[in-house]
Amino acid sequence: MIYFAIVTGTLFIIALSVFIYRHLKTASDKKIAQQKIVEQHLKEHNERQEYVSSSINIIVKAVDTAQIEVVEASIRLKVLVDQLRPNLPENSFPVMEQVFEKTKHIPKLKDWKALEKKQRKQFSKDLMSLETKHFEAVKAEVKELAQMMSQR
Repeated sequence: MIYFAIVTGTLFIIALSVFIYRHLKTASDKKIAQQKIVEQHLKEHNERQEYVSSSINIIVKAVDTAQIEVVEASIRLKVLVDQLRPNLPENSFPVMEQVFEKTKHIPKLKDWKALEKKQRKQFSKDLMSLETKHFEAVKAEVKELAQMMSQR
């Protein structure tokens, strides 16, 4: 009778040990899988940030060498800066944001080509007006952005 109790107790202990081992193994596997997912997301985030930073630097150089108009640069940089927002203070570049808001309604790409000549001419006139009005302020903000990017 005592041997039966010892064997039963031993089997119970072995069964519990196997259960605990499997449970810990499953929890460990889940933790490792979650860690891999977090690392993958972090890697993708860093790659995206690097791409955005590179794009910003290219546009900044294009503005410095007058290869791009400041209105177009403002639009492109505003979109890119918004992607860096957690790392940059809100409303860091008010003139670029103002230019972006004033050009939001202007069609782009295929929609631009589909416009009548008269409409395109009017929009071009509006763009040139913004260009002359905000040229110096946008260039100053672009320089400020370049300094911020060099410190990253």
